[in-house]
Amino acid sequence: MPRYSISVIVPTYNRRELLDFTLNSLARQDLPVEQFEVIVVDDGSTDDTKDIVEQYADRLILNYHFQEDKGYRPGSARNLGILNAKGRACLFVDSGIILHSSCLRQHIRMHASAATPISVLGYVYGIYQEGLTEDDLRRMITPGEPDKTIALFKTLGKGFDLREKYYKKYNDRVEDLPAPWTLFWTCNVSVRLSDLQRVGPFDENYDGRWGCEDNDLGLRLWNDGVKIRLCREAESIHLPHGKDTEARLAQGYANCEYLNKKFGTEATSLFLEYYKSIAMNESVDINELLLLKQSAFSTQS
Repeated sequence: MPRYSISVIVPTYNRRELLDFTLNSLARQDLPVEQFEVIVVDDGSTDDTKDIVEQYADRLILNYHFQEDKGYRPGSARNLGILNAKGRACLFVDSGIILHSSCLRQHIRMHASAATPISVLGYVYGIYQEGLTEDDLRRMITPGEPDKTIALFKTLGKGFDLREKYYKKYNDRVEDLPAPWTLFWTCNVSVRLSDLQRVGPFDENYDGRWGCEDNDLGLRLWNDGVKIRLCREAESIHLPHGKDTEARLAQGYANCEYLNKKFGTEATSLFLEYYKSIAMNESVDINELLLLKQSAFSTQS
C-alpha cells in the first residue's frame, strides 16, 4: 500500500536558489506533512544543492538522490524519483516552480474523486508571454509568497498560464480533445504511480536535449486510457530565469522528430510540423486542426 497520498518529484541542476523557493512553498502546504513526501533528484549539481535540501529536513519528509552529471537528463532524474516514490500519485514540478498552499491538496482531491485513472494538469502562472518581460514578472512575483502573488496576477489580469487560450477555447475540457498530450507539461502535473508503472516511465532517449519527454509520457498515458484533466485550483508560479530560447527550440525540434518517428500518427506529424510555432506561443492549435479534419471526414462519410 502507498505510504503517502502523493510524492512530489523535483529534478534540479545547479539551481540552489530556485530550489530553495520551491521547497519553501512545499513546506507551507495546507496538507499535513505526513501525507506527502518530497523527492529531490540532483542531476549532478556542483553548487550547494544538497545543503539547501538539508535545511528543510525538519519541515518536510525529504529524500535526496544524486546522479552523476552526464549532461542534461531530466527524464532519467524523474525516473529515479519514480523508482523511489512511495505515494499513491506522483506530482512532477521543476525547481523554480512555487506552489500555492493548497496545490497538493487539489491534486489529491482530483485523483480521489476520479472514477477512472486520470492525470492532472496543474495551473502555471508566470511563464513568459507577449506583453510581459522577465523584469515585469520579477517585479510582480514575491517568491516567498505564492498565494499573494497568484492573487495579484488575477487582480491585474496578467501572467496567466500559456495554455490559457486553449483552456478557454475548449471550456477547460481538455480530456475531450484529440491530442491533449500536447498540453501535458511536467512543470506541474500529477499521475498515479500505478499508471506510471503500467505504461512505463519517461523515455530516456530524450535525455541530452530539452523538450518533448513530457509530451511522450502524456501521449502514452492517453493511449492507455488515462484521461488528462485540468485542475485550475492546483495553482503554481513559474519563477523567471534566463534561458537560451534558440538552443531550446533546436533541441525541442530534434526531440519532436524522435517523438514523431516513435509514434508516427497524424497528430505527432502535425506537432512536428508546427513545433516551433507552438513553442513560440504563436496561434497554431493542433487540436483544432485535428478536429477540423475529423469533422470533414465525418461529413464526407
